[in-house]
Amino acid sequence: MKVIKDNKKYKNIIYLLFVYLLLLITTPAFAQTVPQQSLKITPIINDLQLTSGKETTFPLTIQNLSDNPVGIHASLSGYDQIGEVPLYNQTPSTMTAWTMLSQQDILLSPHKTKTLTVTLTPPAQITTGGYYETIFLTPILNQEIIPGKPIILSRVGVLVLGTIGKLNYDDLAKKVTITNITPSQTILNSSPQTISFTVTNSYFTHFDAKPFLTITPLFEKAQTTLLEDKHVLPNSARIWQVTPQIKGLNIFYQLHLAVSIGNGKKVVTNTWFIVLPYNPVLLIIIIAAVLFLIIFKRRRLKKFVMILLKG
Repeated sequence: MKVIKDNKKYKNIIYLLFVYLLLLITTPAFAQTVPQQSLKITPIINDLQLTSGKETTFPLTIQNLSDNPVGIHASLSGYDQIGEVPLYNQTPSTMTAWTMLSQQDILLSPHKTKTLTVTLTPPAQITTGGYYETIFLTPILNQEIIPGKPIILSRVGVLVLGTIGKLNYDDLAKKVTITNITPSQTILNSSPQTISFTVTNSYFTHFDAKPFLTITPLFEKAQTTLLEDKHVLPNSARIWQVTPQIKGLNIFYQLHLAVSIGNGKKVVTNTWFIVLPYNPVLLIIIIAAVLFLIIFKRRRLKKFVMILLKG
């Protein structure tokens, strides 16, 4: 009788284990996931010539490339989001005060497209200058918030640039400066790993900066690199960092930096540096000096001994 009871006990355990494994296989796993939002916005950069007191409009096309419906909230920001100055130290552009969006909340069906109309009406008595703003398009998720598991949203920024007044490229060239070029030392122990510089815009409007970096070793062919172009907004600066491709072993190098600002105008600066592995050189000089002194003193000692022996 005891054997029969034990067999029934084991059968029940095996049956429970089988049901548990079956539930694990057939029950779908629910995980906290962030839906992938796939949006295409055109145009992503809008460069406008504005007139004070006159209305200007442009369309903003939003396309949902995903298989799911997407809710989108549109908002304006007057801060330089791509600048080098922290946002809390910036004075926001006044452009947001005279910008209107046809819609702020949009629902897009899968693979559908909608057009958002942006209207800008500068005040009649506004001063000549360059203005900018960013239109942020943020997906709206209908998702349960679970403590300890944050929901990450990726938003798309559309840059709007507006110029009131005629752009004079000769005046612009006088207001653009290249500073903070590194390496700042004249004599280097090894070839520079990075070269960086800052382009500062003191003009009333923006421009597109396209830098050309040329490194010329002494008695060898120059090496020119076209760097990425960046928008430099009014009263702001942009920083570039590049890893130079310095070929061969040379000592003297000339660095020529030209920044194209448009309409055939450019701002240039020149500097130079010497690559001299001075630690090994100093070591060689010290060793040579020690050997010279040893040899010189040995000769003097030998001469002294010979004089004593000869009387």
